[in-house]
Amino acid sequence: MKTAGIHKQLQELRKNKGKTQEELAEVFGVTNQAVSKWESGACYPDTALLPEIANYFGVSLDFLFGRVPEANDQNVVKDIKLLFEQTPAKERFTLACQIAFCLHEGIVSNGYKGYLPWDPDKTYDQRTWGTSICSEPEGVTIARQGMLFFSDHADKRELEPDQLLSLYGVLRAYADADRLTVLFGLYELTRHDFDCFVNMENIVGATGLDERIIRDAFLHLPVHCKRLEDSSIGYRIEASNMHLPALLMLFLPVRS
Repeated sequence: MKTAGIHKQLQELRKNKGKTQEELAEVFGVTNQAVSKWESGACYPDTALLPEIANYFGVSLDFLFGRVPEANDQNVVKDIKLLFEQTPAKERFTLACQIAFCLHEGIVSNGYKGYLPWDPDKTYDQRTWGTSICSEPEGVTIARQGMLFFSDHADKRELEPDQLLSLYGVLRAYADADRLTVLFGLYELTRHDFDCFVNMENIVGATGLDERIIRDAFLHLPVHCKRLEDSSIGYRIEASNMHLPALLMLFLPVRS
């Protein structure tokens, strides 16, 4: 168990929250000098204020007093699960991406082999990275255009001949410019809502392709169709295949 003073914890929590000493003093109804003394260790907050301070920063009293458990994988996993429980459902996927990007950063920067000259205390925005790929004997991780990919090589097995043939068949189905145009056009039209189906007119407008070409592409793509309320036919990518456009983006050549 690591122990740090409450004054150090308060200062760090305040800075992480982006608050000044004056703003914190206003929150808790004390003077600026009182907050300054808390953070210098000259005195401690009133006992009655401690639960309010802990609640404000979203931490436990133990954490507030600097009694922080040693970092290990089990504690980290527990903290992540607790964080998901406390996060609104609509924000959990964004949270997952932030955590995944942090893991990617840890692998490709000083947290792994230390060959990139980056400040380990600085948080890097995924959107400013462009493409970042780390391929090692242990595994692969890729970050590009909002996508994050991890592959662990610990249990990789050689593909059987029938699996290779199946993979060839899948890749061959997408090795056509018109089919890819339809796939990505349909993806962009429907990816925001899994209940969204669009008609042929929408697809023609999004892709710029002739209806005949689109219908031919449908024969090779995982397309789900149903009759809409206006009796027209609606289309979308099958829900179980909505990940395909993102995966195919990983095949794009890396620009130097």
